[in-house]
Amino acid sequence: MPLEILLPMVVIGIICIVLLIHWMRPTPEFRLEDRKQVADIWAHRNPENTASTIHLNGARSHALIETAQGFGLVWVFGADPVTRLLDQPFELEASGSGLRILTHDFTAPRVDIVLDTAEITRWSDILRPKL
Repeated sequence: MPLEILLPMVVIGIICIVLLIHWMRPTPEFRLEDRKQVADIWAHRNPENTASTIHLNGARSHALIETAQGFGLVWVFGADPVTRLLDQPFELEASGSGLRILTHDFTAPRVDIVLDTAEITRWSDILRPKL
C-alpha cells in the first residue's frame, strides 16, 4: 500500500480510537468528595504523617494537608489520587486560575491548584509563613 494512503489511515484511525475512548469514558473521573475521604487517602499513602488539618479547594481537585512534619498535597491525577509531602523548600506563585506550587522535585516539579479569589488568599496565608 502506498505511504500516501497508509499514513492518513493510521492517523485517522488513532484519532477515532482516542475520540471513542473519550466518548465512552471507561473510567469515571475521580473527585475528592470530603475531608474524611482525603484523610483516608493521606493515611493510606503516608501512614507516618498524620493529617491534623485538611483544606479542600472548591473544585474538589486538590487538598492541602497540614501535618506535624509540614505541609502535604493531595490532588486528582486522572482516575487516581496523588499525595506529596512538601518536605523540600517550595515556591508559591499566582497562576491564571489559582496558585502554582513549585516543588523543585523532578517527579512533580509544579502543581497548579484551581482556587477562587477567597481561597487564593486563605491558602497563601497558610503556606507563606512556612516558606
